[in-house]
Order: sequence, then structure tokens, then C-alpha cells
Amino acid sequence: MTSDTGASEPVGSLYAIVLDVNDLKSCAEFWSEVLGQEISFKADKYCRIGGGDPPSLLLQKVPEQHEHKNRAHIDLDVTNLQSAVQRVVDLGGTKLDEISEYGITWAVMADPDGNEFCLVQHS
Repeated sequence: MTSDTGASEPVGSLYAIVLDVNDLKSCAEFWSEVLGQEISFKADKYCRIGGGDPPSLLLQKVPEQHEHKNRAHIDLDVTNLQSAVQRVVDLGGTKLDEISEYGITWAVMADPDGNEFCLVQHS
């Protein structure tokens, strides 16, 4: 069913963003620090970061290694790009690239397992 604004009724609401990881412990610690959120659930193959109001970040342990660029990724809005990049690097992340366009600068980063995400600063 379509509303007056042209939007249809949703199938559901966003519950979690899921990242596949190999090292659940190090990635859980990394993302908990990056997001400033507690680890709210931990099991053999899963770890949830946050969990109050959805969406939360769910880490899922998988056996296969990360090999290609992510088709989807997380963007984190930051006020000071260079200090955010340094903090992520200090936590075990890696800076892959930096792009400026449309009045926005993105630092393309990777977590300890190679999952890409961006730190975004608006000019």
C-alpha cells in the first residue's frame, strides 16, 4: 500500500547492522570503543554492541576471510576528522583512503578484520 507521499508501508524496521568477522573478541573491543557503546550480548558466534534503541551493531563470527571491498558499509559522522582517524588507528583500525567532494571529507577506514567504514566530516 502506498501513502500520499508515495512511500509504501514498510516490511519492517532496521534492527541491526551485521558485520562478519573472524576475530570476535578483538572486533568487539574495537567497535565498542569506536562507537562508545557497551557490549550488550556475547555468545560463541555473536556479539552485540549497543542494543538500547535499534539499530545496534551485531558482529557475527565467520570462518572465511574478508577478501573484497564491502558492498555496504557504515558511515560515522565526526567533528574532527584527523583526531577521529588517529583514535581509530590507535584502537587497531587502518586508514585506507581520504576523499573530499561536495563539501564533505571522508576517511575510508578498516576495522581489525578489514571491514571498511567511513569517518565523515562536513565542511
